[in-house]
Amino acid sequence: MLQDFWKKITDRGITPDLDFNIRNKIRIFNSSIFVIGSIYLFYTAIGLLRGHHLAAFLTFLSWAISAFCLMLMSKRKYEFAYHITASLGIIFLFTFSLLYGDANLTYIFFLFIPVAAIVLFDNFTVCFIYFIATVISIIAVKLFFLNFHPYYPDEELNKFLGFLNIFFTTSLLYLAVRMFKYENLVYSKEINHQRKLLEEKNKDITDSINYAKRIQTALMASDSLLTKNLPEYFILYKPKDIVSGDFYWAEKLQDKFLIATCDCTGHGVPGAFMSLLGVSFLNEITKERNITRPDLIFNHLRDDIIKALNPEGKEEGKDGMDAVLCSFDFAKMEMEASCANNPMWILRNNEWIEINPDKFPIGMQGDLKPFSLQKFQLQKGDLIYTFTDGYADQFGGEKGKKFKYKNLQQVLFDHSSESMGGQKKILNDTIEKWKGDLEQVDDILVVGIRV
Repeated sequence: MLQDFWKKITDRGITPDLDFNIRNKIRIFNSSIFVIGSIYLFYTAIGLLRGHHLAAFLTFLSWAISAFCLMLMSKRKYEFAYHITASLGIIFLFTFSLLYGDANLTYIFFLFIPVAAIVLFDNFTVCFIYFIATVISIIAVKLFFLNFHPYYPDEELNKFLGFLNIFFTTSLLYLAVRMFKYENLVYSKEINHQRKLLEEKNKDITDSINYAKRIQTALMASDSLLTKNLPEYFILYKPKDIVSGDFYWAEKLQDKFLIATCDCTGHGVPGAFMSLLGVSFLNEITKERNITRPDLIFNHLRDDIIKALNPEGKEEGKDGMDAVLCSFDFAKMEMEASCANNPMWILRNNEWIEINPDKFPIGMQGDLKPFSLQKFQLQKGDLIYTFTDGYADQFGGEKGKKFKYKNLQQVLFDHSSESMGGQKKILNDTIEKWKGDLEQVDDILVVGIRV
């Protein structure tokens, strides 16, 4: 029963929505103010028994104000209650010291004020103001003792009350520190419990995303398909998160081999959902509708994305993708390509040929113009590069700047004589060194093909 009563006192004004730190302060304040109120009642009784009616009135008034502060806590007026209690403590101790003088050591209660202010107030300025006010009050009291006589005459009982005041002061300090330590232990246990819950939830989520990665990877072009249909190639694929908004797709249709490098809106799980839509639509367009021309594929892909994600044609529908789609006929050494927002590069005889993109993505943006088709006659030894913006946009280096397309082009040029596998390793090592300790900012995808 006593434990329940104490819990009702300490938990006054606490609601489940409060931050733990606030609840910690409330419990410390409630317990301290209850003990202080009990001390006020004790000295009220002492004052009445000794016939010191002014002192009894002051202590009873202080008890009433303390009770009022507990009521304020129930009303969630926390800061108001804290300031009233701290201010009252200084005023009461100053006045009570003038009434009884130096003998009963009332002024030692001042030690509790700065400690309470540090515990209750987060603002350094507020704590400092109460500290200065306490120091000034103590000095003023000591000066009074040196120059004036107390209101009540000195009695032998005052000396015994002085020892009692020492006991009460140390008890209050012990209570405050003990409560603070106890609440911190509770807080530590709560943190550990929440950490374990978060670790469990994080493991469940990570396991689910890892399984989603397996599905996403299975839907992309397989190594066997690429190896069978491309003379020599590499794919540098580095998702920012476990799953990616960047994806590569390929399909063999009659005498044409199609390969796409795509960058969907977003990354991580949202980007991965978009990539699955992209793969699904590309398969349907090419296999079921028998469309192999890159520009027509992009036109149909845009229509399908808009129908799926923006059926009502609202302007805020911005989901889509930037992409490059190439159609190779290696027997005729011909290539057809369409580029949506992303260019593609061809390195021939140490000279760059850049195929500029249409300046709109595959989605509900721009004027929805038809995508353009670009034809190119290939030569033996041509190096063809397609990519998303993740590599060039990666921050790093000594000044934390973007890597940029110019540097990407230079790295590819400098190591064009390397095997495609060697180029992939160099690209990966270069961007990792550039990134350093910085976070990867986007999904990275670079595709290289040697004719």
